[in-house]
Amino acid sequence: MQFDLARTRFSLSACARGFGLAFALATTAPAFAAPPVEAEERKAVIGQPATIEAFPQTVTLSGVRDARQLVVSGKYGDGSVRDLTGVVDLKVEPTGVVDLQEGGYLRPKKNGNATVTVRANGKEVRVAVTVAGMDKAAPVSFRRDVIAAMNVGGCNMGACHGTPSGKNGFKLSLRGFDPAADYLQLTREQFGRRTGKHDPEQSLLLLKGVGRVPHEGGQRFGATSVPGEVVTAWLAEGLKDDAPSLPAVKKVEVTPPARLLKAPSKWQQLGVVVTFADDSQRDVTRLTNFSSSDPSIADVTPTGMVEFKRSGEVAILCRYLEELVAVRITYLEPRDGFVWPNPAETNFVDTHTFAKLKQMSIAPSELSEDHEFVRRAYLDCIGRMPTTDEAKAFLADKDAKKRDKLIDALVDTPEFADFWALKWADVLRSSRKTIQVKGSYGMQAWLRGHFLKNTPMDKIVQEVITANGNSYSNPPANYYRIAKDPTALAETTAQLFLGVRMQCAKCHNHPFERWSQDDYYGMAAWFARVRTKPEPTIGAKPQNGAVTAEVVFTARDGEVNQPRTGKQMKPRYIGTGDADVKPSEDRRAVLAAWLTSSENAFFSKSVANRVWFHLMGKGIVDPVDDFRDSNPSCNDELLDALAKDFAKNKFDMKVLVKTIMKSRTYQLSAQPNDSNRDDNKYFSHAVTKLLTAEQLLDAICDFTAMPEKFAGLPVGTRAIQLPDGEVNHPFLKAFGQPARELACECERESDGNLAQALQLINGPTVNEKVRGANNRLGKLLAAKMKDDEILSELYFAALGRAPFADEKQIALDHVAKRDDKRKAWEDLVWALVNTREFLFRH
Repeated sequence: MQFDLARTRFSLSACARGFGLAFALATTAPAFAAPPVEAEERKAVIGQPATIEAFPQTVTLSGVRDARQLVVSGKYGDGSVRDLTGVVDLKVEPTGVVDLQEGGYLRPKKNGNATVTVRANGKEVRVAVTVAGMDKAAPVSFRRDVIAAMNVGGCNMGACHGTPSGKNGFKLSLRGFDPAADYLQLTREQFGRRTGKHDPEQSLLLLKGVGRVPHEGGQRFGATSVPGEVVTAWLAEGLKDDAPSLPAVKKVEVTPPARLLKAPSKWQQLGVVVTFADDSQRDVTRLTNFSSSDPSIADVTPTGMVEFKRSGEVAILCRYLEELVAVRITYLEPRDGFVWPNPAETNFVDTHTFAKLKQMSIAPSELSEDHEFVRRAYLDCIGRMPTTDEAKAFLADKDAKKRDKLIDALVDTPEFADFWALKWADVLRSSRKTIQVKGSYGMQAWLRGHFLKNTPMDKIVQEVITANGNSYSNPPANYYRIAKDPTALAETTAQLFLGVRMQCAKCHNHPFERWSQDDYYGMAAWFARVRTKPEPTIGAKPQNGAVTAEVVFTARDGEVNQPRTGKQMKPRYIGTGDADVKPSEDRRAVLAAWLTSSENAFFSKSVANRVWFHLMGKGIVDPVDDFRDSNPSCNDELLDALAKDFAKNKFDMKVLVKTIMKSRTYQLSAQPNDSNRDDNKYFSHAVTKLLTAEQLLDAICDFTAMPEKFAGLPVGTRAIQLPDGEVNHPFLKAFGQPARELACECERESDGNLAQALQLINGPTVNEKVRGANNRLGKLLAAKMKDDEILSELYFAALGRAPFADEKQIALDHVAKRDDKRKAWEDLVWALVNTREFLFRH
């Protein structure tokens, strides 16, 4: 018999996976509602600015190919700023010197001087324009212009011709990272060539790009657009490549570099200027590829006009050739009647969290109730539910500081070490499949020992990175058995300890991040001299091919070459540059010292964000190990503060856990209010999530007082104490216990599925424990306790609280109606296991 005993006291948030989203975005053009054209609507957007400004204040255009994007801003009495580029009145005098195109885009027409007058609701500003060099040749650059045009058109994206095998016989390097190969493909390759000198206007590169002939990818750019123009001109000029001396890109600057907008100003024009190695500058706004980190909040046109669809913040990625700059833009819409509730702040976590919520007009939920908090704290900190006595003692405690006292006590329990060792063993991929049973036991014991002693995280990571010797006697050496080659070690190390996924840069420069192939193979160079060999055996050799330990050591030689250029790579600090390592030094020791330095924000942010994810249910950067400009954090100030505090406290894991758990932010209720009901990003209420596989199995065992028996392990071993996932327990596998094949938190599945439902409804694990003669229920019945006392004990054991009045009435009525009291109580136990309040952390 099934009935629902739990009240709906928390909300469940669904996690939608954007499978295939990248391809959809690459092959479809977004729809935009451009800035208004009606006079009254434009006037409403402009409002009453105190001043208006145009950037740049003066413009010099040199040669027929030059251009400049104006960005006009209005400043208001309340300190706010609006982008007015698309709604102001623009006028050029005298005419004929410069062409003022849609969106404030200036193109030269003839040598001379002119003035652009910008007017907005009575305010005026003038921009002086000088045009020169129109009588000089201005040939199109293949590497600066044509490659950029194909980037804007998306021709060389991974979903199109940038795929490793190309499309329909035509292959380009991804995002133009290899222009030399692209030039040969376009102009020389026998089957892939898409250009012709003798009749350039009939080149397929142009005809398909502008949509004049059928093209699976559709029209990629307009014939009169800047990309269309440069491709047409390059073809007409004879398909020339650039000289080897062509100055490289030095830097790319975007205007504005960041902005906070408020309704009704939901548009923002961007301007992009590149500086080359010879210090020459050029506006490349129309040759820049723009994309939004969250198109559901805001999207951006190919001309750099950002439009918001709703309140929120996004990073607009501006890529010119291989350079990428991210611009953070926030848009706010006032909520009618919103009043900030001014909640109390416990520590800096609340200061930064609440500042963001206040800015976004989102009110945090109320504090969680004591019974909610005590269950959440035990589950998040040590991986298990509170016992009946622990829950009752906490609820009865009248000390105003009881929550802080509980947190202080929990981090000092042995179970804290068990639980956090499990979390790190998952991503370190400790499994008997790769390091044998002895290796997995050794790794677990080594991790647990460090968490028990509260070894600083930098010391633990240093020990892993510099590990040598026998993998059985020195467990961290197993790190080099799981990932053996330099590239695999580079990827794993960057992802685990820096929060950077570098895999995309193995074959080409990263398409969504600044990491290049040089960065990737420079990271691999740190591990080029790591070697392993089987442990020498004394006496009889292992039988039947049994695998023994391996010995990790550092060789005197070994280098990594960049496959595209053939260049021998020096070890490189990602984001910083090449390292100078003495020939006598172990490269890994130098890497470990840099990686775990308090000055290395990558490390402190990565670990702090990972711990936040485990305690809060969602990372400040999410996914937790995917730090990149195109995946910005939801609260930069909060993440920076956590990282700095973590480093200041010498990477003390327990201090970090306590800081987060003692914050009001952590202790908020999961029950949403009207203003935060749709918030799944800014931590305005607690995240509701299914218990992990090990937590849930242990919870069922604790509730029923029926320990699970794992083959080959002592009686009483808990699921969170298992050395790896190869126990092959069907319940654990159904609920997402990871196989430890990926260095990623994503391997632990948390989505519900049919197999889980079957396990809970009629699976042997649950049924055997519910029906066990000597389980908790059996002992309560044997003690001849009253029905209401049995009910209270079961509720405290399952949910950490007494039953509410309506739950008590339903349950006692059900027991009273049944002749077989044991069966009636089993119905209740089964029903409690299947309630959301039991299954979820909330």
